[in-house]
Amino acid sequence: MDKNQPLTEAIFYILLAARRPIHGYGIIQEVAEMTGGRVNLGPGTLYGAINTLLDRGWLELYSAQDTPGRRRSTASPRRAGRRSGRRWTGCGS
Repeated sequence: MDKNQPLTEAIFYILLAARRPIHGYGIIQEVAEMTGGRVNLGPGTLYGAINTLLDRGWLELYSAQDTPGRRRSTASPRRAGRRSGRRWTGCGS
């Protein structure tokens, strides 16, 4: 995958939401809150985008829990992802 490929809107907001360890449903809620409900991520979009960020090395799985009938993974930003997020947003922290 080309690491210089432009970010989609979904990936941009997911990267902003995942600036700390967070699970998928938390990302969906955070993105909806950040955008005032304008961007509503479905599970397919969310997990496809997370896989893209994992492939780029911008996110890593922080933990994964398996419970009967349910899997919960928590994503955490990697240094490259934090740098990319700051570059795109102009934020210094």
